[in-house]
Amino acid sequence: MRIGACTAIAWCLGLVWLPAMAQLPETKKDSLVHSVLWHPVDRSDAPPVVRLGQQQALQLRFDDFSQSVLPLKYTWVHCDRSWKPSPILASEYLSGFWEGQIPEGSLSFNTYQGYSHYQMQLPEESSMPNLSGNYYLEVYADDHLLLRLPVVFAEQVSDLQIAVRRPAASQWSARYHEVDAWFPWDASQTTNPFSDLRIGILQNRDWNSFRLLPPRFAQGEKLDFDYNNGENAFLAGNIFRFADTKALPAPSLRIERYELADQWIAFVRQDLPGGLGVYLRQEDARGNFVPRSMRGDSHTQADYLLMDLELKDSESWGGRRMAIEGDFNQYSPGPEHELRYDQARGAYVARVLMKQGYLEYRYRDLNAGSKGLDWSEGSHSQSGNQYTAVVYARIWGERYDRALSYRIVDVTDGAQLRIELGQ
Repeated sequence: MRIGACTAIAWCLGLVWLPAMAQLPETKKDSLVHSVLWHPVDRSDAPPVVRLGQQQALQLRFDDFSQSVLPLKYTWVHCDRSWKPSPILASEYLSGFWEGQIPEGSLSFNTYQGYSHYQMQLPEESSMPNLSGNYYLEVYADDHLLLRLPVVFAEQVSDLQIAVRRPAASQWSARYHEVDAWFPWDASQTTNPFSDLRIGILQNRDWNSFRLLPPRFAQGEKLDFDYNNGENAFLAGNIFRFADTKALPAPSLRIERYELADQWIAFVRQDLPGGLGVYLRQEDARGNFVPRSMRGDSHTQADYLLMDLELKDSESWGGRRMAIEGDFNQYSPGPEHELRYDQARGAYVARVLMKQGYLEYRYRDLNAGSKGLDWSEGSHSQSGNQYTAVVYARIWGERYDRALSYRIVDVTDGAQLRIELGQ
C-alpha cells in the first residue's frame, strides 16, 4: 500500500513515529522443571492469549525432577504493553485472592527418570484477573520461583482486521511474511493514538519474535498498521524438523534405533542444513511439542530420553555455535540445548534430554544474531506460520495498558493472502 496524502500530513505534523523495539517477555524456569506446556485449553498449538473473564481457559502442565508432590502456589503479575510490571495494585487487577494453589502433583510411573507432574486449568474464580493486558503467571514452591510465563487477557471489544502476505518490496518478498492490521478506534478515548495505542505481533509461540508497533496513520475512524519498510515483516522460516518417540523402543520414521543405558537414548537420523535448499511443502505444527506414550498415560508414564542429534557440517568448518529450539524450550536454548562440533563425524552433535512424545525443532546459530537460522534452516515466504496480534491502549485517565482486541491467524501456505475480518 502506498502512503497517501493523510500519511504525508501525519509525517509533517510529527504524529507518526518510527516504532521502538518492544521489551520481550521474561520467561523463567527452574533447572528442575521440564516439559512446560502453557496454552489455551482448546488449542495446544496456540499461544496463551485468551478472552478476559473466561474461567479455566488456559492449560498449564510441567514436570518437576525433584519429585515433590506438595501443592504449589501461583500469582498473577499485571504488566504494561512492554512487559514491565504495572503501577497498579494486585487488589485492582485481581478479583479474589492474590495467591492461588496448584494441587498436588502426580508421581511418574514405570519410568527410568523419576518426576512429579503438575497440571491445572487457569484462571480460577478465586483468583481471577479482572483487567485486560499483559500478565505473568508465576509459580512458587514456598518462596522459590519455579516458573514465570507470559499470558495476555484481551477484552475483544472491537474488530481487528489482519492480513498476512508476501511483502511487496523485492528485498523481502522471497523470505518474509508481512503482517498488516487495521483497527477501528474512537479518537476521543485517547489524547494521541500514535503514543497511546500499539499493536503487538507474535509469530507462532516464539515470544522472542514479539513486535510492538504504533499506528502508521489514522484513516477516518480506523487506525492503519500497514507498514512499508519492514517493521512488520517476519522471516517466514522453513518447515520444522520432527522426531516421534511415542512408540519407544520401536524405531520410527526419524528414529533409527534406541539404546538403553542409565536411560533410553534415541538416535535421530542425521539432519542436513537447509539454508541453501529449495522449499518442500509439508504440514507441520510450527514447532509444537506434545508428550505421548503408547504404554499408558502420556503425562505420567512417558519417560525421558536422550535425543542423539547430528547436524551435518556442509561447510567443513565447525565454527558455529549451534543449538536446538522449539516450543519444548520456549525458543530460549540453554547450555543443555547446545551442540558441539565433532570433527571425526563432520557434524555438530548433542544429546538433549527430552520427554517422550512428538517433538518439532529447528537449529539456530547462537552467534549469528538475526541471521541465526540462515545456514541451518533458511527462510521461504511459502512457509506456513501462525500470527497473533493484540491491540493495546492507554485510555485517558487510566494507569495501565489495556489489551482491547486480539486475533490469531493461521497461514498454511505463505503464497496465499489471508485476511481475518473482525467478528
